[in-house]
Order: sequence, then C-alpha cells, then structure tokens
Amino acid sequence: MEAQPADNPTLRALVQRLAESDCCWFSSVRPDGRAHSVPIWHVWHLGRVYIITDPKSIKVANIQHHPAVVVTHPDPLNPIIVEGLARLAPDRLSELSSRFHAKYDWDPSQDAQYGAVLEITPSKLMAWGKYGEGRWSGEDVVRIALG
Repeated sequence: MEAQPADNPTLRALVQRLAESDCCWFSSVRPDGRAHSVPIWHVWHLGRVYIITDPKSIKVANIQHHPAVVVTHPDPLNPIIVEGLARLAPDRLSELSSRFHAKYDWDPSQDAQYGAVLEITPSKLMAWGKYGEGRWSGEDVVRIALG
C-alpha cells in the first residue's frame, strides 16, 4: 500500500470510525520487553487519541519506559491500526472530561481512581478492509479534527 495524501476522505472516515468505536485495543511494552494489550475506552481530540486510566496501571508504567504504543479498532476484519507515542498529559483532564461523559456517560474528573491521562500522538495509521485502505503518516493523521 502506498502512502496517501492527508486530504483523502478515506483517512477522515477511518479516523471517524476509530473515534466512534466503543473501545480500542491499547498495546504497550513492559520494561522487561513483554507486550501488554488491553481493551480501553478512548476519545479522539485535536488529532490524538486520549485514554484515562489509573495512575498505578501497567499502561502508565509501560509508557514511562517505552513510549511507543499501538491503538487498534476492535474489528479484526476491517482493521484500523494507529502507531504512535504516548505521554502523560495531566493538563488535559478538564477539557477531556466532557468528551468522556458524552461518549460513555462517565465523568473522569469525578472518579478519583482514574487520574492519569495518556495522550497518543499518531506516527502512522494503517487500514484495510471494506471501510478503505491505505497508510498515512502521523503528520497527516493529526490534522484530522473531528467535530
């Protein structure tokens, strides 16, 4: 598959599909090199994927050692795979709370157990299947702002 331009409507539709999915798979690497993958709630905001989790979670410990992560749509027949770099983004909690509340009827700002915000900046998006296929650079993906 060749790289495609950022203005491709397929890219926008794929990001929209990922953003609207009930969950995604979040994969990271443990400090000892073993893989870790879990289904998790997420939102798309300003060209990035955001996850809110327990600060003591394995995910948080993993990204502190290896920030490279993968986020995937849960449909294995029509995959959307986002490779990227994760970082803690505590300053985003207040602006993301309303997005999580709208999507999941959950206000993370009122849930003391879940205070760690992970921001995943895409470095690549790959997809194939009935919803479209292609490869896009992270620069192209982060330009997709959804309403």
